[in-house]
Amino acid sequence: MFSKSAILALIASLSLIKGSPVTTRQNGLQVINNCYNQGQVALTFDDGPYNYEQDVVNALNGGKGTFFLNGNNYVCIYDRVDQIRALHDQGHTLGSHTWSHPDLTKLSEDQIHQELEKVENAFIKILGLKPLYFRPPYGSYNDQVLNVLAQRGYKKVFIWSDDTQDASGATVQFSENVLQQVANDYPNPHLVLDHSVIQTTSSEVLPNSVWKLQQAGYQLVAVDTCLGDAGEWPYEYIGEPGTPDGSWTCY
Repeated sequence: MFSKSAILALIASLSLIKGSPVTTRQNGLQVINNCYNQGQVALTFDDGPYNYEQDVVNALNGGKGTFFLNGNNYVCIYDRVDQIRALHDQGHTLGSHTWSHPDLTKLSEDQIHQELEKVENAFIKILGLKPLYFRPPYGSYNDQVLNVLAQRGYKKVFIWSDDTQDASGATVQFSENVLQQVANDYPNPHLVLDHSVIQTTSSEVLPNSVWKLQQAGYQLVAVDTCLGDAGEWPYEYIGEPGTPDGSWTCY
């Protein structure tokens, strides 16, 4: 058996390898570009909550997904309390995607803090949990963004290995082809970017593709699972979920 120190040294050394799925910074915050576990795919869904999250869950055919949520993007997060609690109760992983989906590299340090704090407060009110996993809008980050995330206690920043480009106007066929290429690559791990706010993702792309991934042998898992021992519980427990009142508003 390897010692814990030897394993940590190996993980740190991976950050020096071109194309490595992880970059570890001195402050411990990790930027994740791919899953670790062979035979697993993490399908991730940005920009919600909106109208199609449960359709996404149904299309996963028993698999688990990861939803990176905004506070006030397509709809106000406080208008989807039951939906968010249902996703969590069903075992899907929820992370932060900022409050209003800005390019964080164009904001000041204080503005970045505000974007993160507002969505964290929503998570705490709705679930009693603070998110520790984060995806930057547009995949855009710099040292200032990473430093603020580290200050706020985040553990991992997730980018992706494959992009269905559903939110960029790609056709259903294009998105399906991306997932077909993933299926053809079994058992290599993949971390796939999708968007739960795109109706055709849940109604066409996933129903036509999930069974191919599963038939190829892949497990569909959340990001904390696909990292194996390098994953962790993706939240900090703060307290019991709250009861909606007049403060639960985006305006």
